[in-house]
Amino acid sequence: MTSEQTSVELGVFLPVGNGGWITSTTSPQLPATYEYNKQVTLLAEDLGFDFALSMAKWRGYGGPSQHWDVTLESLTTMSGLAEATSRIGVWGTIHTMIFHPAVVAKMVSVLDQISNGRFGLNLVAGSNPADQGQMGLWRELDHGGRYELAEEWITVAKRLWSEDRVDHEGKFYKLTDCMSNPKPKKQPPIICAGASDSGFRFTIKNCSGSFLLGSNRNDFVKTGLRAKELAAEVGRTDFKTYGLFTIVPGGTDKEAQERVDYYNSGVDVEALDNQTREYSSDPSLKQNTMANRFIAQGQSRNSMSPAAIVGSVDTIADRLADIVISARLSGITVIVPDFIDDLKTIGVDVVSGLKERGVSTTAYTHQHE
Repeated sequence: MTSEQTSVELGVFLPVGNGGWITSTTSPQLPATYEYNKQVTLLAEDLGFDFALSMAKWRGYGGPSQHWDVTLESLTTMSGLAEATSRIGVWGTIHTMIFHPAVVAKMVSVLDQISNGRFGLNLVAGSNPADQGQMGLWRELDHGGRYELAEEWITVAKRLWSEDRVDHEGKFYKLTDCMSNPKPKKQPPIICAGASDSGFRFTIKNCSGSFLLGSNRNDFVKTGLRAKELAAEVGRTDFKTYGLFTIVPGGTDKEAQERVDYYNSGVDVEALDNQTREYSSDPSLKQNTMANRFIAQGQSRNSMSPAAIVGSVDTIADRLADIVISARLSGITVIVPDFIDDLKTIGVDVVSGLKERGVSTTAYTHQHE
């Protein structure tokens, strides 16, 4: 075991959409129910995970797997999980195009009370035109315009969390003598997954951390270091970066790969084509890094992210530790096929392997000290 340790947070990206994060008819067909997600979150809390995060999704992709045709709403889900838990962070997602900041400011204040300060907010400035357009809420803004709206949105929300009365007249929102009580005891953690330079700059200026994805190991490292570089330019030494990893464990590397091959044998091409078509309809597709990742998955006909870490516990720990240390990540957020058995493998065996490789987690400390 190495004496030098890098400390990281550990979180789980909850399966609030049916089928979880694998687009296949042969993968675990996870139910999009509150009870299942409560079971996962209570397990994560028992294992010592730092946070559980839920996505916001309004329209599924159909196909034989009916991928994400059923999804839980994020903030109400996290409200229930805040009451059901006592230690783990509960982080919810909102689309800035859909919710008025004054509405969310009050919702967050109530969630702050329910969770006793454990609630965090994940901001999404874009998504895709079909997801929000079906409700007439999509705004035809270019990439820069979406972050302009998001910046005004979070500015208004922060003022409502700290000021007695707010007057604001901006490009997107108008508030007149607006009052919002109660206030949260402190500003919640705010994260965003914007991965373009515009997205990073918005996140670094307005948020406490960024969620990062990569198409492979080198892409993860490049993206993580770019975020740290931009943060350093404005003196944000406290800025956090969280890598999002799909992980498929097995008793051996061969067994883990056999799981992936089995899931890919049932890949839902129709759902992936629908996903690709929806994201491709974005006029600002060139700048939408997240959309391009979804499209690349669809075009490659993979049931899951091509950057998935697949292998034995030792292989997973090797690859995760390498990326965490090389990219200077602050946290690891995991997606797994089975959010009970696989999550136990990550939360017990993999965190032990990470500790041996110089990456320490609250989960390891929770279980061993």
